[in-house]
Amino acid sequence: EERRVTGGSTLTAKLKVRGTGLRPMLRAMIDDVPALAFVFEDPHSADVLVGEVPAGAHDLILFDGVQEVARTRRAVTIQSERSPQLLALGVFAELHERTARSIAAIRLSSSLEIVKVGPQRPDANGRWQRDAEMRVQCDPDPAGEGCVVGGFLLNAPRPPTLWLAVPSGEVVSFAVNELLPNTPPQFVTARVRLASAPEPLALVRVGDRDDILDERAATVIAVGSRHATDVDVTIRAGLDQSRDGRVYRGRAFKAGAPFRLSTDRYVLEGVVLEVGETRQGESK
Repeated sequence: EERRVTGGSTLTAKLKVRGTGLRPMLRAMIDDVPALAFVFEDPHSADVLVGEVPAGAHDLILFDGVQEVARTRRAVTIQSERSPQLLALGVFAELHERTARSIAAIRLSSSLEIVKVGPQRPDANGRWQRDAEMRVQCDPDPAGEGCVVGGFLLNAPRPPTLWLAVPSGEVVSFAVNELLPNTPPQFVTARVRLASAPEPLALVRVGDRDDILDERAATVIAVGSRHATDVDVTIRAGLDQSRDGRVYRGRAFKAGAPFRLSTDRYVLEGVVLEVGETRQGESK
């Protein structure tokens, strides 16, 4: 479906009308919604430009001034546009221990589903927290701002905190940290050079995994030559396709691009040296 702005209105469809006796001064309605334009071609052909019309089957009506001259019943069918789904990564925080234990992969509502949970861990206040990945169904967003759930814009500059009812019956907070596409990633192997002081570099081991629950997480599968200030590693990571090329966690992933690997033991910065072939949807 092509969506363009025409005279301040959104064009959602163009209909071809064929018949006899068509005239340039006719105007069109889709039920009680005026068409954006009636584009006359010849007495046997015209186009009707359609703006925002509710989903469902509608009559196409032609008027000459205020007089109805033709009507085709249920000639226009507008299908509801399904809003996108995203993966929201974040943390359930300030939990009672019993509540933390009860959180599991489960559908919470028609628009929210917990798909993965991490281990529970204590916080500094004597409560518990638990990382989670949720699949969210974005609400219809006529303003085109992004993914809105329950009135909260998830891709706002400062991600929101959602309040959700969990299986225990309690209402708890879920702080959104990151959004990812709800599409299968493209798995690649790549060589990366990590640079730092010798002590953090000495911690790098095969099996180290980037600190996200999602299957895209970069994992070290081989450690190469070590030097005083850098080490070369081979990683496997899940990439997504964007308008600007392939990305890892929203950042460009190609030779020369910066790369960050954060685990529970260290945080290291580096650069991508080489990217291997793509394997669609293979996580192993």
